[in-house]
Amino acid sequence: MEKVTFLWILLALFVAFSIAAFQYLSKNEERRQLNYWLSFFRFTTIFFILILLINPAIKKINVETIKPNLLVAVDNSKSIKYNSQNEVVKSLVEKIKKNSELNNKYNISFFGFGSGLYPLEELKFEESQTNLSIPFQEFSKLYKTGSSPVILISDGNQTVGNAVEFVNYKSPVFPFIVGDTTIFEDIYISQLNINQFTFINNQLPVELFINYTGSKPITKNLNVFHKGTKVYSEKFQFSKNQNVRTASFFLKSTDKGNQYYTAKVEELDNEQNTQNNTENFSIDVIEEKSDILILTSVVHPDLGMLKKSIESNKQRTATISTVSDFKGKINDYQLVILYQPTVIFKNIFLEISQNNLNYFVITGRSTDWNFLNTAQSNFSKKVSTEKENYSPIFNSNYATFLSTDIGFSNFAPIEDYFGDIAFSVPYQILLFQKIGNIETEKPLLATFENNNQKSAILFGENSWRWRMNSFVENKSFERFDGFFAGLIHYLVSSDSKNRLNVNVNPIYYANEIIQISASYLDENFNFDNRSKLWLTVTNEEANFIKKIPFAVLNNRFIVELPTIPFGEYKYTVSVENQDNSVSGSFKILPFEIEAQYTNANYQQLKNIATDTKGFTFYNKQEQNLIDYLIKDNRFKSVQKSIISKTPLIDWKWILGLIILSLSIEWFARKYYGKI
Repeated sequence: MEKVTFLWILLALFVAFSIAAFQYLSKNEERRQLNYWLSFFRFTTIFFILILLINPAIKKINVETIKPNLLVAVDNSKSIKYNSQNEVVKSLVEKIKKNSELNNKYNISFFGFGSGLYPLEELKFEESQTNLSIPFQEFSKLYKTGSSPVILISDGNQTVGNAVEFVNYKSPVFPFIVGDTTIFEDIYISQLNINQFTFINNQLPVELFINYTGSKPITKNLNVFHKGTKVYSEKFQFSKNQNVRTASFFLKSTDKGNQYYTAKVEELDNEQNTQNNTENFSIDVIEEKSDILILTSVVHPDLGMLKKSIESNKQRTATISTVSDFKGKINDYQLVILYQPTVIFKNIFLEISQNNLNYFVITGRSTDWNFLNTAQSNFSKKVSTEKENYSPIFNSNYATFLSTDIGFSNFAPIEDYFGDIAFSVPYQILLFQKIGNIETEKPLLATFENNNQKSAILFGENSWRWRMNSFVENKSFERFDGFFAGLIHYLVSSDSKNRLNVNVNPIYYANEIIQISASYLDENFNFDNRSKLWLTVTNEEANFIKKIPFAVLNNRFIVELPTIPFGEYKYTVSVENQDNSVSGSFKILPFEIEAQYTNANYQQLKNIATDTKGFTFYNKQEQNLIDYLIKDNRFKSVQKSIISKTPLIDWKWILGLIILSLSIEWFARKYYGKI
């Protein structure tokens, strides 16, 4: 309690005593003993009233013991069950839960993972994919401070995601590797590099890596099939030292749409795992190519990012030019990106308007808003001289085309002039503005249509940082480029009536959940949740046909196909009572990707243990793992002192004491005739 407050309390004592003594003890009356009691009650009342007015705070120090976190990530995929390791995993999880000494030292949390991470409730080993890097990516977000060691229980076989060796996790990792670590003689296709798109009659480059684990020299053929016909073949020699071969060749397709291929390397004698000898892939063969023009009056890193992101899709080319140097025909392009327009863009805007071209405006510190507000009539911004940083927030209700959040909340802010934005046409917000810690409903990235002309605007420069943020997070540009490709695809599309959009993977694996999503807009290009969408799936060879309705979920139409036989299927998504549909094809492969592994892949788990200063454990070393963590002195509980201040006015019993004291005094005076 502060010294000044203590002096105020002493003063309250003096005042209360003085008033009580003056009213009862200074008078020479009978019943002197009664006066003492009455003065006591009057003193109590006045003193506590003054105390409530002073309202001193009582400090209390609470000591809290914080235990270190221990995160247990359990591989819940089918490969654990296929290799008969499910009981081993369950037994280890139970031992960790029941070990009192371990639980007294750590705050233990259990998570399951396959393609994603989730709190572990039950081990079913039904996940159809394994992403070993996802636990560390999510733990880095959830546990940003302190040390959070991880027990990773897995067979080390990864089917999706980034390589776990490249994960940057700051706390020690203790892999517990289940399964047989014996290395058998095997030959397999380890990696496939191919562009997803090509054009009719174009030569598409394909690159395959073939690995061999064995000691004796062998010679095997690689064959590639399309619709049952061999389209490529090559012979390779392997040995103990020359155990990796690269096949580089070209494929040519004369048919439009998804084309399915199978690459297969010949089996070894008595090879235990033959499923990894085959790699299935698809190519989307298209007829036309999109040309995109990027016009600018400034030099900026955003320009290079735009070109690289656009051209990551091989069906598109991007040309960067300054306005003054551009001598071509603007109507030769399907989309014009106007980077930070100024008055020198005047003729460009006139040509865009005359030719009714689709355009994408990106503003920033060099933008002339006085000119831009008059050059077009779709939007305007009343800017001030102040500049502001805007962080992106993804709009999950955006429905103009299918899009997903790629982690925008973790991206760096972009910069633009501060001001109020107004639209004169209907528009859809894809990204909201976040200023500091305040999330707004103002547009940062928006799309709109006017007179069959599609447009978009991004209010800010330095979006090149977003692509780098996405790369740091995912070790790949693929997610950002995929998001940007969706926006560009919408803008280059000449069909302004394309209100139905469908998202289907070209290849699925047996027993994998086949989920198809769609978006349907009404005539005003708002999400239409009142319409009914149907999915029709057919396979002529198997005489199979199935029609399933879509369900509405978060401004999306979603449908999940039940287990259907493997094969190539045609699909049609249609709108009930409307002449609007989208058709395509997909293929279900006859084997499960998780079933291709027959033993544990321990090397990458050993690498992450070494890199994070952890330790690797194997089958029948469950107790060794527990004992090691109990004795590891790097992880200790921390005592934290918490000082809490409680104002005296919060003590309700003081008010009750005042009422009681006043009541006793009043009844005593009434009883003895002093009132």
